[in-house]
Amino acid sequence: MASNDFRKVHMTNGGVVFDLDPNRFPGQYDRAQKWLDNQVIVDSDRHVPFRNGVLRKSARLGTKLGSGEVVWSSPYARYLYYGKVMVGPAPKKLTDIDLTYHTPGTGAYWFEKAKGICKKTWTAGVRKLAGGG
Repeated sequence: MASNDFRKVHMTNGGVVFDLDPNRFPGQYDRAQKWLDNQVIVDSDRHVPFRNGVLRKSARLGTKLGSGEVVWSSPYARYLYYGKVMVGPAPKKLTDIDLTYHTPGTGAYWFEKAKGICKKTWTAGVRKLAGGG
């Protein structure tokens, strides 16, 4: 194998794909990933359902910035993300009934909503921090 091996890291962040070569940009890759993880949390926050703030705060507590994985870690995050009523004793059964969210602008699939609005900004920010533009 040649010494100038330019293997690519194929990062997928919820459908946003970045091909970065961490050897080409030492340190810049880490900064770009931390920035992206943080920005996903910030931009998704306005779409996350809000009752007492625990779900929104759980993204900060459940995510290791730079890991490439944003996690809303509250026990009911998955339930609220997919937005369907569940019934019965644990393990609850999923229904086809949509949840009703009371905070305007919030609801199911909050990451997808943020991605639809912010994908170009995220891509530009990663490129800038990783040295690609």
